[in-house]
Order: sequence, then C-alpha cells, then structure tokens
Amino acid sequence: MSMSRGKRIWIGLAAVALAAMSLGAVAAPAEDVTVDSYAAKAEPICRKNTNANKKIFKGVRKMVQRNQLGKAAKRFKRAGSSLAATIRQLRALPQPPGEEARLAKWLKYLGIEKSLLFKIGKALGKGNKFQAQSLIVRLRRNSNFANNTVLAYEFNFCKIDPSRFT
Repeated sequence: MSMSRGKRIWIGLAAVALAAMSLGAVAAPAEDVTVDSYAAKAEPICRKNTNANKKIFKGVRKMVQRNQLGKAAKRFKRAGSSLAATIRQLRALPQPPGEEARLAKWLKYLGIEKSLLFKIGKALGKGNKFQAQSLIVRLRRNSNFANNTVLAYEFNFCKIDPSRFT
C-alpha cells in the first residue's frame, strides 16, 4: 500500500512548513531582545537573590565579632549557593544581539563573586578572620568590576552592593 505521489508531496510540504514555523517561533524572540527587555527580565531574578541575601547576612557581622565563625561561615556558603542558582537563571535568559560578550564578562564576574563567597565561608569555618577579610576586599573589588561592566543596563537589584557582605 503505497501513497500517491501527490499525497507524499503534500505531507513533505506540511513537514517543511511545520519546521519553518517552529524555527521562526524560536528565532523571533531572540531578535527582539533589547538591553531594556533583558534588564526587565533579569531584575526579578536578582531581586529574589538580593532579598534572600538580606536574610542570609542579617547579623553576620555580630557573629564574627562574637567569634561565632562557624555560623557566619554557613551564611556565606548559603549566599554562594543562592548566587549560583541566580547565575544559572541569568544564563538562561535570551541576550540582546551584540551584547553577548559584555554579558558573558558580567556573568564571569558573578561566578567569581560566588567563588569568593564560598572561600570566605571556608576561611571563617577554619577560624581565619584575616583571610576572610582579605577575601572580602577582593569581593568588593570584583563587585565594582561587575557593576561597571553592565552600567548601560541601569540595574537596580542586579547591581552588586558589596556593603552587604561586611
């Protein structure tokens, strides 16, 4: 039981049309992404992380002053995990054409932030306040690099505020 030539042609055309429509649906949104629309999608993700960090870092300074370094260490590690989840979500967002390099650089700086948060937690866990303080200085410097990379985006919540780490 073979199909007629006409039926095969119509099935083939339908398959090509379906494939073209599905490709168009995927490609169209990426072309419409602007700096403003990217920022609008990124800000709620960053707001969630910022609010989580406010809770995580609440009272950390006093913990360190009271030599409750184990508790403080856990807080920094939790903040690092929270930032890791945020970075994954930001990487998944469609990026504006021509901005890929800038956003890749920014995400790299955010990855360094995450790494430094874990290192600070590790240093505090070992009771090494001096090393933790040195890493916090590096964290502040990295935050400035990250913020300067995406100045054009005029972020509010995605702008890193290094004062929350001290």
